[in-house]
Amino acid sequence: MVFLKSPNQNEVSMNNFSQWHNFLKFFLFLLLIIFTEPKDAVSSTNKTMHHVRSFNKSDYEGANKNWSVTFDEKGYTYFGNDIGLVEFDGVSWNLYPSHNGLMIRCVKSFRNRVYSGGYRELGYWERNETGSLTYTSLTGQIEEHLSKNEEFWDIAVLDDKIYFRSFTGVYIYAPDDGFEVLNVYGFISHSCVVDNNYLMSINDKGIFKIEENKILPVLESGFFRKNNIVFIKKTKETGVYLLATESHGIFRYYTETGATKPWAAEHTGFFMRNKIDKAIRSPKGDMILGTIMNGVMILDKEGNLRHHINVDSGLQSNTVHALASDKTGNIWVVSDKGIDFVSFPSPQSYVSFNHDEMGAVYSAALFEDYVYMGTNQGLFRRPWKTLNQLFTLVPGTERQVWDCRVVDDKLFVGHNSGTFLIDKNHHIKRISSRAGASSLTRVPSNYDHLIQSTFNQLVLYKKENQHWNAVTTVAGFDDLINSVAFDHLGNLWASHPYRGIYRIRLNDRLDSVIQLNYHGQNTHFWQKGNSIRVFKVDNRIVLTNGEQIHTYDDLNDSIIPYDFLNEKLGEYSSSYLIVRGKSNHYWFMNKKGIALFNIYGGSLEKVKEFPITLFESDLIPRRENLTPVTEKSAILCLENGYAILDASTKDAGEWITEENLTLRKAYSSNDSGETRIISPDAEKITTSFANNNLSLVYSFPMYSSEELKYQYILEGLMQEWSEPIETPSFTISRIPPGKYLIKVRAVNNWQRYSDVHETMLTVIPPFYQSGIAFIIYALFVFSLYIFVRYIIRRKVRMQEKHKWEEKEQEMIRLRNKKLQADLSFKSREIATTALSMAKKNESLLEIKRKLSSQKEKLGTRYPDRYFNEIIRKIDEGVTGDDEWKVFEHNFNQAHETFLHNLKDEYPDLTPNDLRLCAFLRINLASKEIASLLGISVRGVENHRYRLRKKLNLSAEEDLAEFIFTFQGKVEDKSGQHTINDDK
Repeated sequence: MVFLKSPNQNEVSMNNFSQWHNFLKFFLFLLLIIFTEPKDAVSSTNKTMHHVRSFNKSDYEGANKNWSVTFDEKGYTYFGNDIGLVEFDGVSWNLYPSHNGLMIRCVKSFRNRVYSGGYRELGYWERNETGSLTYTSLTGQIEEHLSKNEEFWDIAVLDDKIYFRSFTGVYIYAPDDGFEVLNVYGFISHSCVVDNNYLMSINDKGIFKIEENKILPVLESGFFRKNNIVFIKKTKETGVYLLATESHGIFRYYTETGATKPWAAEHTGFFMRNKIDKAIRSPKGDMILGTIMNGVMILDKEGNLRHHINVDSGLQSNTVHALASDKTGNIWVVSDKGIDFVSFPSPQSYVSFNHDEMGAVYSAALFEDYVYMGTNQGLFRRPWKTLNQLFTLVPGTERQVWDCRVVDDKLFVGHNSGTFLIDKNHHIKRISSRAGASSLTRVPSNYDHLIQSTFNQLVLYKKENQHWNAVTTVAGFDDLINSVAFDHLGNLWASHPYRGIYRIRLNDRLDSVIQLNYHGQNTHFWQKGNSIRVFKVDNRIVLTNGEQIHTYDDLNDSIIPYDFLNEKLGEYSSSYLIVRGKSNHYWFMNKKGIALFNIYGGSLEKVKEFPITLFESDLIPRRENLTPVTEKSAILCLENGYAILDASTKDAGEWITEENLTLRKAYSSNDSGETRIISPDAEKITTSFANNNLSLVYSFPMYSSEELKYQYILEGLMQEWSEPIETPSFTISRIPPGKYLIKVRAVNNWQRYSDVHETMLTVIPPFYQSGIAFIIYALFVFSLYIFVRYIIRRKVRMQEKHKWEEKEQEMIRLRNKKLQADLSFKSREIATTALSMAKKNESLLEIKRKLSSQKEKLGTRYPDRYFNEIIRKIDEGVTGDDEWKVFEHNFNQAHETFLHNLKDEYPDLTPNDLRLCAFLRINLASKEIASLLGISVRGVENHRYRLRKKLNLSAEEDLAEFIFTFQGKVEDKSGQHTINDDK
């Protein structure tokens, strides 16, 4: 578990802890060395280390002094502190101030409640809907029983009842029935539940139990008169108790005789000097004893010392107030200086060691009980088995060391300035000055010769009289080479760190190149950004390019994929480093991990795998290296030290797969930063679109020394898990409306994952995206469709009507044109008729005048009877009503209801007035009208004058214009009335 370090924590204390921790890690691996194997073998042991992680008031923001500790069902840990209740969920700390502002002496978790007690105060804490604890005081129910100095020191649970214990009484609380108070006449030094009985140790009397609210004796003898009991445990032996006293050690108590026998007698003196204050049993059966003056003692079932943990070994204080052991056997130590967490890891399969004094390690070797480290600062060494000793620089080896390799009981050191040789007595001398010496390989056909690569040449070494000397450089080749190896045909393969690889054929003297083949960027196995490196696996040359493994096909003289290894290795076919170990074991390294394989003939078996995340930030890029130590162990070179890998140890980190996170806090917020608290107990989270920023804080109450990180994925929005972070606190911003599944998990360095915590999330869409809104949108769209359809249809109808009206208007126009033509024709015809009538009348009148003139001249000679008859006929011809009716009929056909409408509007008009109007309508002159009416022009003018009055015309208005423009209602053939303007 990752413990979050407060920025205010004492750095000096942590540095001391780090050095001590480093020492213990190294000690663990040295303990794994056994002597039945070679002297540098690594094995497992039943001895274990402990790690101490300390917390003080700057971490939990309470007081330094703590009094008690308890665990709840979720694995949260609670502490009674001087100023309140301290809660730790595995990730974060919370302080809840006490009800009365005083210290909390005792705490006990039971059924989602944390019961607490202190000075004249007891009650319980419950989690509210926001995930915080709220306090309920029970003091009011028993206040009358409290003495003025009553203080509660212990809480126990039995048969669903809570037992609050002070020094002088026990207050038994049943949540449904209230309190029963038992006063004890004596001083209660200790209480506990043993075999379903609530036991109390009463000073100077013995051990008693409470049964049916009665106090009954269990153990009584003179032993209890001088011993203050702090621990009671019934053993598997009938009638035997294990009792721990404050000042006299631990005893086995025999009930039948009252006899006692010291237990773990060799530690009695220690207990007498340092006083036992608290004692508990671990899940494994060990006895854990907290002392007043010297920390914690852990004894096994036989009373043997397993650990003594005090200030010197990591605790903040030697005075222990309370102890608790979790289900994994880790211990919480509560003291007056803070809180300490003590873990006991199993033997680890890897341990890293920081050694800043020697820089980045490029190569390592075990040689004659010393471990040598080739670094960028020089060659360093230290006795392999010596504890807590720093590495020292080998004089004369300052600057870069590239390679350390043991050959024939000699250590060859490839250095920037040449090659050094170290013998069994650790004497050192330079045997070559060729700069940049790195890889060294033995010539298969001649074991007395070695070939070494340097910055620009190949160096040949020869062994003479048990001494190795540089003989010459290989002629015909000069290039930068970082590794060399011979194949089974005697070809020397040399890899360039950037350009590719060479296949070299040497002459028989090994001092000259007779054939050179280059394989680089022109080859099919070249991979941009990945260097090609050469190694040997099962006596066969293999080439790595970071993608897959290739080998040399000598039958076809070509480089081909090594199908056997590629298939069997799986993802490790992409390895860029291969190192042969002992007994056909090979270490492979790629971007994902380091794995040990057993390869022999046609078989391949993976022994163990180490995720690269264990060392990823500490490896030297493109210069990764490791040195096998035993068949299943190796030294891994790192930038700031080294690590020891032990493939024989069971995988670490498996415990995480059985654990699950808990949602601790949940908030939603809007873009303005306003937050809303969400209940962390809710199986489903629902939030509005306005508050679509979600913050989640999780707890992971599993405590260990292992580093953890956390990831989440929002299914429905994300395709992959988030990048791991150190604290399980996630903020997801601007989540679109919809339903999602939030998954959160913990991951350790071994790439093992915890159970996934799942929470359903619903982001309610805004109103404009809600179902009702979509119904409204649908109705609106439908209405719009209907409206548009109506508009279109109306427009179409209007267009059709317009076309019809245009057609009708055209028809009317044509009809009116025809009618106008007819009207014009009829008007001309009427006018012609009227003129004809006028001329006829003029002629008749002229005849009448002449006849009258002749009558005057002839007198009686022209008989009156004939004269009068002719005059009468002439007068009938002039005034003929029939002609007028014909004229009126034709006039009405031309001007339709003009006279009728004129009569309707002006009912005072006489027939003669109407005739005058008709004549004016057809635009006849006064003389012509006079002829038609048979009157004088003067008479016509007088008649016009009278007509103007009847028509109410002013002096400025023209009578002829009024008659000519008078409008009347005309009914067409369709029955519709239109306004007709007869002109």
